[in-house]
Amino acid sequence: MAENIKNYKNLLKVFAELRKYGIITNDFITGWSDEILSSEKTSEYEFIEISTTNSTHDLITILDRNSQNADMEIVCRAILGILYHLLNTKSLEFKKALKIICEISYEERLTKDEQYLLYGFSEYSMYDLDGPYEGFRLFKEDLIKLLKIYQSFTLSNYNEWQIKNEILRHELDKELDRIKWNYPY
Repeated sequence: MAENIKNYKNLLKVFAELRKYGIITNDFITGWSDEILSSEKTSEYEFIEISTTNSTHDLITILDRNSQNADMEIVCRAILGILYHLLNTKSLEFKKALKIICEISYEERLTKDEQYLLYGFSEYSMYDLDGPYEGFRLFKEDLIKLLKIYQSFTLSNYNEWQIKNEILRHELDKELDRIKWNYPY
């Protein structure tokens, strides 16, 4: 039986957003699609379209078109988890992560506390990234503590994002209260 592109709408939206910021490559996304195609006897045209697209603009257009009904709560939390892992491995420039975090802070599907904390970190970063080294180090550590809440989301476990999001919902208030308690920004 062929895979349905609609089953991947959250992942496709994450791919689109990460590609827009240059965090993942076209080859990564087309490689994912190639894996789907190689595991199926028949496949939907959209997978072929993703697999054969060379242009970044066209690829993002295809991803956006096929992820219009994505659950933005899950998408944002997945992106935050992915950012956490990339920052922990020093695979991502800190300023680029802050730019993405600022964009995510406007997502209305997130809780007010999530929006507040994410926006606060991104707003503070515009003023003090050139501040004293110790202040920047503490700021970075505090942001990593916030992003750690989302660490269970990775690109390799996208089929579990729904379950992970449900689990997180039950623990989120407690985790965010812990962060807000020491929140100096």
